[in-house]
Amino acid sequence: MLAGKPIYVRPAIDNKPPLFELLNITVAATGHYLLVFFVLVGCANAAIAILLWRICIQHDASRVGLMAGFLFLMSVPVAGGTVINVRSFAIAGIILSLSVSNPVARGASIAVAGLFSQYAVFAIPALVYDRLRELDRESGIKWLASFAFAGLGVVAITFAFVYVVWGEASFNGAIYWSFGAAKKYTTNSVVPSLIGDTSQWMNALYHEALNHLVIIVPAVTVVQLAFSTRDAERPILSTNAPVMTTALLAVSMTLPLFVRAYRAYWLYPLPFLALLAATGYQEFFTASME
Repeated sequence: MLAGKPIYVRPAIDNKPPLFELLNITVAATGHYLLVFFVLVGCANAAIAILLWRICIQHDASRVGLMAGFLFLMSVPVAGGTVINVRSFAIAGIILSLSVSNPVARGASIAVAGLFSQYAVFAIPALVYDRLRELDRESGIKWLASFAFAGLGVVAITFAFVYVVWGEASFNGAIYWSFGAAKKYTTNSVVPSLIGDTSQWMNALYHEALNHLVIIVPAVTVVQLAFSTRDAERPILSTNAPVMTTALLAVSMTLPLFVRAYRAYWLYPLPFLALLAATGYQEFFTASME
């Protein structure tokens, strides 16, 4: 592309959405590709940890947020998240979207995340539910409309930029490689996935899950605690951390692992598992002191 080839037209093709490709080009133009990208990935990972803390501060659970950020950063190298990747930027966008309640800001943030990695769309239902459950019908409709308008607006502007700068062929290529190639990508029969090489998929899930037990076990425990019934009432957690929304996001962001059971795909659910795990450790220490 730096030599003049149009984006999303062979040979300059890639199955990544436009924002990551624009970042890719910008970093390459600096002449220090690896150095700049490693710094940016590190900043994205740090931003995720800080945003986890900020979300918990909003719920008066600062210590849970600090532990969540620590658990996430501790797990990033295990999942291969310190190398050049699209996932760190997409996750930062998802967490940023969760940290704001304004519908325009939340819609724009998740759109940015999706323009780095298509898998970010899996977070949308949980992000919408997180706000709609607190609003009445009329307010909920207005919030949802603003959220959708902001998100679609960001997507439209980004693809329009591709069209204006590189033309119709690049625009069509951007649409295809961002969305149209999904069917072929998700139905690949030779990769470790649920509908591909199933045996390798199960084996990969098992072995990679073992590397994250320090997060998975307390995360599952706290979800079971939060959603179990006891004397017709749910037990009250000792922390105000947003367990329900976080659990929904953890589940939804494990969906990429059904498409590819790759080591790096664990990055998608890791921040949410880390927040649940931090809540679990908080419960454990609280119970121990009592």
